[in-house]
Amino acid sequence: MLPVGTSIQLVDPVNKVRLNSRLVGWDENQCILVDQPTRGGQSVQLPKNLPIVGRGMHEGRVWGFQAVVLFQTLQPFRILYLSYPKKIEEVTLRKSERIQTKLRTVVTPRKHEFEKIKNDADAPWGVVRNLSLGGCSFTCPFRFEVNMPVFLSFELPDGHIAENIMGFVRNVTREQNENVYGVQFDNRCGSLDDLSGFVKLASKLFSKSGIRK
Repeated sequence: MLPVGTSIQLVDPVNKVRLNSRLVGWDENQCILVDQPTRGGQSVQLPKNLPIVGRGMHEGRVWGFQAVVLFQTLQPFRILYLSYPKKIEEVTLRKSERIQTKLRTVVTPRKHEFEKIKNDADAPWGVVRNLSLGGCSFTCPFRFEVNMPVFLSFELPDGHIAENIMGFVRNVTREQNENVYGVQFDNRCGSLDDLSGFVKLASKLFSKSGIRK
């Protein structure tokens, strides 16, 4: 199952409507709890026994399931209860392996001058958890939404600087003290050469040593 806080999409196959929600929790083999779904920023009420398709993405994996609406609460929280799925499908989208990292990164919604702010403790810092040729996962206390552009700058372990690497947020997990973002890189801004070279070399070293990521 996806981590609590992951953004998910609910699809109403009867009315052909796609809704946004967030995983709140679950009771295995009993039910799944999600935030009241919304569409265009407006809350949506779903009738009991309506079949629903749920989709979510976390760290390069897409999860899908079929469920039925059980009931919905309004107090103290607006929560939608779904039946626990008989089967949860999982598909890996990654085309390349990811390297586990703990790289301190500056992350902003637009280009920045890394050289000027890299020694500033008050700069918008986050941590890159993992890297691949196509994207990364990072944590930070700041709020971004799915499909928003982000620019990341950080120093690689080999000493090279990856500056203003542009990407788009593809999935979000809200945690208590930080947010976890899955990002797909875009080569329209910032060179990916140093980043690609490091990831390829690290992948070979991990593969030869037998270390699993």
